[in-house]
Amino acid sequence: MGNISFLTGASSNSPSSIGESIYQLENCSVLFLAAWQKAPPDLVRAARVSSEAMAHLDHIVNVALRARDDSKAANTYAGSQFQAGLNRQCGLSVTPVTRLQQQALPAAGPGNGTIPGAGVALTLEKLLNKIKHRRPNDANFRVDQFGQHIFIVAVDKPNHQPDSIVEFPVKDFCVQCANIAQYT
Repeated sequence: MGNISFLTGASSNSPSSIGESIYQLENCSVLFLAAWQKAPPDLVRAARVSSEAMAHLDHIVNVALRARDDSKAANTYAGSQFQAGLNRQCGLSVTPVTRLQQQALPAAGPGNGTIPGAGVALTLEKLLNKIKHRRPNDANFRVDQFGQHIFIVAVDKPNHQPDSIVEFPVKDFCVQCANIAQYT
């Protein structure tokens, strides 16, 4: 009979698929920017949609990395279209960084996020790993000169020491994830 939550009134907080999460993350970015760019900014709506966006971002990261690990375990990863998609550039990374540089992200104030330096190109696969290990309280964003929503996050190593600061355009991230979603 399929999903009966409509009939029972029960709802699930987890996204139904990576495709749906990609779609919703892109929508959240649009709604976030609309709330942020109001005069005065609608901070309540921006915060609400930002929280929803993080749930979709985490779902995308978890599904993609799990699929990559499964593909590697099945010996179907090397040379695959999935690997090629994950090897496309998506974002910039600055490393090494200090804890003070990471903490400077939120301290700069909402909408004033920048990476401390020029940064080096990051593949989608590495970006997914960086997002997985982000410091939730050390993040920010900016709207670039082209109106793109750029998300900036601080990342720790597994031993909880500062690793890097990364930034990525949310729309480009969604496009690239949509390209690999068929392999997840």
